[in-house]
Amino acid sequence: MRDFDIRDFHNELTSLESIEGLLGLAIVRKDGILNSALLPRDIDDRKFAAMVATMFGGLNAAIAPLKKEKLQILTVEYDQYQVIAMEINDKFIIVSLLDINTDYGLVLIELEDFIRKIKNLI
Repeated sequence: MRDFDIRDFHNELTSLESIEGLLGLAIVRKDGILNSALLPRDIDDRKFAAMVATMFGGLNAAIAPLKKEKLQILTVEYDQYQVIAMEINDKFIIVSLLDINTDYGLVLIELEDFIRKIKNLI
């Protein structure tokens, strides 16, 4: 594993901005520390990161009795938007904030491609 520059994460994040319906993105450490974000101004980046990391960790703990199972994707739907969190590796997750009417499948494909790219940076 090589040392990475936080700008590497940010540059890769900006490549996803063209996804229709995407409202924001963040790369978060599993301990809740925000690494990089492109979120709307009315969202507190650090609180958002901590909230999603807590949900992700809590669900992983809840499925721990299944032994071999590991949380792949966390989705949460609200009235106006949805949150998708996916594991990058054992230290990071990527979180996307989407308009509720966004095509979920297309976003997953883009995020999976992103994760393959970003793994080379860490």
